[in-house]
Amino acid sequence: MPLGIRGTSLSSLSLARRFKWGVCIDNAWSFAGLDPPKSIVIPHAINVRLPRGPYNIRMDPEIHKKAREEIGNGNPTSFSPEKTKKILCQNLARELKTSGVEFVRIWFQWNLFQESIQSGSEGQPFRFPLDDLVNALCDAGVDILAVLGNGYYRFLPRGINVDNPKEYLKQLQEASREIVRHHNGKIWMWQLENEPNWWLEHFASDWRRGGIWFENGMVDSILSTLKSIVEDEDPKALTMINLEADTSKGSPAQFVKYCDVLGLDFYPNYSHSSPINVSEIKTVSEAKKKAAGKPVMVAETGYPSGPKLFGYSEENQVRYIKAVCEEAYSCDDIEGLGVWRLSDTYWLSFPFQENHFGLLNMQGYPKPAWFEYHDQVKTLR
Repeated sequence: MPLGIRGTSLSSLSLARRFKWGVCIDNAWSFAGLDPPKSIVIPHAINVRLPRGPYNIRMDPEIHKKAREEIGNGNPTSFSPEKTKKILCQNLARELKTSGVEFVRIWFQWNLFQESIQSGSEGQPFRFPLDDLVNALCDAGVDILAVLGNGYYRFLPRGINVDNPKEYLKQLQEASREIVRHHNGKIWMWQLENEPNWWLEHFASDWRRGGIWFENGMVDSILSTLKSIVEDEDPKALTMINLEADTSKGSPAQFVKYCDVLGLDFYPNYSHSSPINVSEIKTVSEAKKKAAGKPVMVAETGYPSGPKLFGYSEENQVRYIKAVCEEAYSCDDIEGLGVWRLSDTYWLSFPFQENHFGLLNMQGYPKPAWFEYHDQVKTLR
């Protein structure tokens, strides 16, 4: 059954297939006008904040010409930070709409909305720095798949206790309710947390910290809490649980009660640059949909353009994008595709290939894979 549009119940949807093309945005801070988090540098004990550098969206010459006309001759950095942020968000929305991208999947990371929390208190007042981005995308007709409550340590407010499950859950509930309530009516789908079948591996990579991720029942407590909040505060929106799908760990049956849509994350070339083989995307998606009894979409998939030392390249990234688009679209059980990710960033992660998945480079200029994705969307949609 197709995903449809927000505000349409799944039971009332036409049986006609409606495949949706999307991209994942990792650098939410760029569109919030805020600094990136501290980079993860090897060894993990060394966390540094690297220079932010210039960032502007420059995918389509005609769109960029219109943007230049709006801001004069100038360089967006000559404007106030607030004006610069608004222009960046508007440019992005125009570019995506022109390119045929129908949704963006973006982290609604907690610390953008609430910078710090004092233990035992309600924390700092909430701010909503993604409003310009949300409004620009909505005005352009680009749907938003917002990731709510992701517990990556770099997304959490300062001062939060990641060793006390009860306290963490209480603060997560309060914050998530504020975030969903504020954006009511503008979000197509809320993804609840991130890869709940892979939390311990996130911990091993230093993406999550604290003892709460080892607590029995924590997965169900967090997911049920987030689901209830969306049902209360934004009842017309869909919900999604996404699973790391390159592994058999975690049956869909454990998670489907918390979602309308099952998302799958595929990285068949994460550990090796070749051969490029995307065939499991179709076979795994078919099996997961049968097990879940819910619509299935590829929430994340991608291929890094480097490091060259490991055999990754821009040419191979183009080959992967072409192959994965054709494979996903040819599978009747897959309702949409979210490419990871829109852009490289000045924030750096580990392992090293994590920093090269962007269809754009860290200054916002397109790599060859961006043009390949544009062509695939135009040809297949």
